[in-house]
Amino acid sequence: MTNADVHAELLKLRKQVEELAAARKRHTAKAHYEPEEFEAATDSPESDVNIRQQIEELIKSVQEEIRDMPALPTLGVFLLGVLVGRYLR
Repeated sequence: MTNADVHAELLKLRKQVEELAAARKRHTAKAHYEPEEFEAATDSPESDVNIRQQIEELIKSVQEEIRDMPALPTLGVFLLGVLVGRYLR
């Protein structure tokens, strides 16, 4: 690569960085929320009950999945995953 090619590529990369920084600023500006609204939404007892119900349903579904899985094949797949993970490391 010649110096002109490197310089042109550097200019392209700087322009991309500027565009990404501007996009990030726009995204964070949109994502900004008002703390008062957030606190008001979480303080209601109905939302606490709803969250608890969702957690209980999740726990029940996980328990059912664990009961339905055969132990030896599940353990074998887990060990295979551990071994492959160690080998790829």
